Amino acid sequence: MSYPNIAQQTIGEPLANPWYTPGFTSQMPNYQVIPSNQYQLAGFPSAATYVTVTGNFFDEDGNPISGYLTFYPSSSLTMTYNSVTTVIPQRFVGQNLWDVPGAFWGTGNMYLHDGNLLVSLLATDNAAVAMVPTTFTYAVVENWLGGRTYNITVPSTSTSPVDINSLIIPGSTADEEVAESSTITLAATSTEYIPANISANTGGMSFNPTSYTVQFAFIAGSTQPQSGDWHTGSWSSSNAPYIAEILVGPANGGLVLAAGSYVIWVKVISSPQVPVFPVGTLVIY
Repeated sequence: MSYPNIAQQTIGEPLANPWYTPGFTSQMPNYQVIPSNQYQLAGFPSAATYVTVTGNFFDEDGNPISGYLTFYPSSSLTMTYNSVTTVIPQRFVGQNLWDVPGAFWGTGNMYLHDGNLLVSLLATDNAAVAMVPTTFTYAVVENWLGGRTYNITVPSTSTSPVDINSLIIPGSTADEEVAESSTITLAATSTEYIPANISANTGGMSFNPTSYTVQFAFIAGSTQPQSGDWHTGSWSSSNAPYIAEILVGPANGGLVLAAGSYVIWVKVISSPQVPVFPVGTLVIY
């Protein structure tokens, strides 16, 4: 196969003509063969809502950060609109709205431009189409030194453009299973659920931990829990944010604790990892 002499390209033309890109002609309507029958291919649902998401990323000296973000949905999707169902596989997504060179095309890498993010994302709650599941989240990875990992929702009601930091799910900005710390005060005669807001990420991608056993321990002091300190809890949510809980108090089979201050520990029995971490403080009075 011969290729054009790119040295003879003129201003305004790409370095390599697009028809030398594998699959180019199959994606361009002007090059597609007219169907041999009366059935036309259904397109992507036109009623799907997209939101423009922005962000500013600079170092402490005011220099723009170089790097890219990836957005990975928490599940595959199906959309039904005008009696046509479209299947959307789980893969890296996002349309970079910067007019920058396209070396990243098809990779899912949303590169910053002068420290700024400008990406179009499918809303995570498209009411105009019948979407299954009805809501989902994105696992976001900031691919640069010191970059964060977190989950976001992109409501269809967002005022576009919307800053990405306003979309972050609280408690989701850590690797592996990590819970949001808090201090809870409980009367000794009261029986209540003690919650832990847990985010679960592996390899920079969010996953649902609710299929695993979750346990709680309440330790008075600075020591870590031992094997006999653990009590089995439950999950109160099956979608992000994932909330684990355990009933504490003298009624209805709750865990009875004496008055005092306890460090709340959580253990998620997954495989091969079994993370153990403190999530806050419980004060019984």
